Amino acid sequence: QLVTFMCGGVASRLTDAGFLEAVRALRSPDDLALSTEQLVTFMCGGVASRLTDAGFLEAVRALRSPDELALSTEQLVTFMCGGVASRLTDAGFLEAVRALRSPDDLGLSTEQLVTFMCNGVACRLTDAGFLEAVRALRSPD
Repeated sequence: QLVTFMCGGVASRLTDAGFLEAVRALRSPDDLALSTEQLVTFMCGGVASRLTDAGFLEAVRALRSPDELALSTEQLVTFMCGGVASRLTDAGFLEAVRALRSPDDLGLSTEQLVTFMCNGVACRLTDAGFLEAVRALRSPD
């Protein structure tokens, strides 16, 4: 797991005390409580480079909140793939994610949203043309 953990910029951040403190928070039972396997997966996709950015850990924690997306630990780890880390603190991004969940829009379930966010969707999510194209693809129920 150590070999895989070193992906995505972890090596360049290892000597940064703030980075190690943030990693400990991710593992802490009183915080996000990621298992070793979950931490390894979570750190890919640009998380390492953003982990000590102002507001980033708070935004990650908010994704678990019942008032936000209420993601389980496993869902959070999957959700952070595909560039989500680079967009997570952008207000427009979170508004677009909320719209995807809205029954008045795409009405995606939590499970559907987590799957949907992979493969670079995060970088296009605030593009109005992209969202309109996704809506057009959605077949009526």
